[in-house]
Amino acid sequence: MRVGIDARFVTGLPRRGIGTYSLHLIRAMVSAYPDIEFFLFTRQPDLDGVLPRAPNAHVRQLTAPFYPLWEQVALPLAANRENVDILHCLGNTGPLITLGQARHVLTVHDVMFLQSGMFVPKPTTLYQKLGRWYRAMITPRCARNADAVITVSEFSKHDILALIPDVSPIRVAVTFEGCDPLFADTRAAMEAAAISPEKSCAVVPFIFCLGAGDPRKNTLRMVQAYLKLVRENGVAEDLVIAGYKNWENSLAYKEVLQAGVTNRVRFLPFVPVPELAILYRRATLFAYPSLYEGFGIPILEAFNAGCPVVASGVTSIPEVGGDAALYVDPESVDELAAAMLSVINDSSLRESMIAKGRARAGQFGWDRVANQTMDVYRRCLANN
Repeated sequence: MRVGIDARFVTGLPRRGIGTYSLHLIRAMVSAYPDIEFFLFTRQPDLDGVLPRAPNAHVRQLTAPFYPLWEQVALPLAANRENVDILHCLGNTGPLITLGQARHVLTVHDVMFLQSGMFVPKPTTLYQKLGRWYRAMITPRCARNADAVITVSEFSKHDILALIPDVSPIRVAVTFEGCDPLFADTRAAMEAAAISPEKSCAVVPFIFCLGAGDPRKNTLRMVQAYLKLVRENGVAEDLVIAGYKNWENSLAYKEVLQAGVTNRVRFLPFVPVPELAILYRRATLFAYPSLYEGFGIPILEAFNAGCPVVASGVTSIPEVGGDAALYVDPESVDELAAAMLSVINDSSLRESMIAKGRARAGQFGWDRVANQTMDVYRRCLANN
């Protein structure tokens, strides 16, 4: 079997959700199936050298002036040139037409961009507006045309079938995700992080969360819940919010300024995996009050790092957290604050959550995802 994979999200930096999924899936599949030839199509060079270097992995960098042209023309032409049996696109969109013998497999992580509501971020630039329009136009057509659709949770499968008519449930497969093994290995994470500016977070106990200007991430309510804990309960924990770009102009930071606690709340930009693993490990708890997730890899990251998780009880999040997380209504500041306070004040609860989290994390892994994905490939070839 010859498999072509759209690996462009791996080489786009900084690497976020789809890029993380793409990287670990590719590594696991190349390792698990040495007799299968993998052609990894990228748009940018692999600057940090993360793609597998193996006899059965062949990196092909394709050039095109803009990404729709890369996806709709350069990618199918390259796949045909390499005579692939399967072309797997990993990031919600793919070519509307494949050439030659290639069967098309499409991973759709979620279809949030086909919906409306408070959890759907408003595009702030022309590039974002065009990207939203492109996904909304291409994804339904690709999903209908694809030989198989892979998604990452039962919640996302339900959304896909509800929002994209004429996609047969038989052609939609669910493969859960995993996370970087580094989150479970404290020593390796610390060695990889070397000298980190985040080490100062080790001195004071802190609540950790991931933030963004995207309303879906619910950062404003997270800050409001923390300020309530400081004001009404005098908690010793600081708040560390990672991954928030341009936080200085956010409503969340304005609330911190008004409360006069800028010395208690620390905003960090994008944090590399080794330093992120250390932050999880040192935090009193990890809060994940997101309003909408197709999966929620950070929950597994926290579980693997031995960090208790307070999370939203909505969308796909309970599928990932199982019985190991403490769930809240993400629209209730009071409920979020109360759940965090219970974890802070109850050491036995924390220990129980840590143990359950590690057990839950053991149910997810990239080897399993690779095997499930290969099963999808084989079914596509058998059915055709």
